[in-house]
Amino acid sequence: MAAGFKRKKKKDEADLDITPMIDVVFLLLIFFMVTSTMQGTPDKDVPPSTSGTNAVTEGFMLLSVLAPKSPTSEGEVKIGDRPLTLEQFKAELAQKASEAGTEDLKVMIYGERDVKSGFMAEIEQIISEVMNETDSKIEAKFAVKDRR
Repeated sequence: MAAGFKRKKKKDEADLDITPMIDVVFLLLIFFMVTSTMQGTPDKDVPPSTSGTNAVTEGFMLLSVLAPKSPTSEGEVKIGDRPLTLEQFKAELAQKASEAGTEDLKVMIYGERDVKSGFMAEIEQIISEVMNETDSKIEAKFAVKDRR
């Protein structure tokens, strides 16, 4: 090689360091997770009926199911203005079913809007038990009690 000839150096390839970019992305991710509010689906209030009509209650045994007065208590069952326990309701329903004979016993069940579905299921269970025990047919209709 000639004395005056310099050998060219290869330029170093540029290295791309993405560590700071990853740090910024994780910092933004943590920021948005901490500052965002988690919101569940809001409770939906059942809208009033626009096409429904008042039920004809002639010939029906009227049963009112009231919402519990406190979170720890159960709902209340009333026939007319008489409050009943579920056992008393079952006994009275069985008596009315046996008095009806071969005709269907008609029961209109008015439930307040805040009655738990589990409590209404207990009432349905009682009705089906009475139907099986007395071999009679009970026609049950459910309605929401108006707030007046």
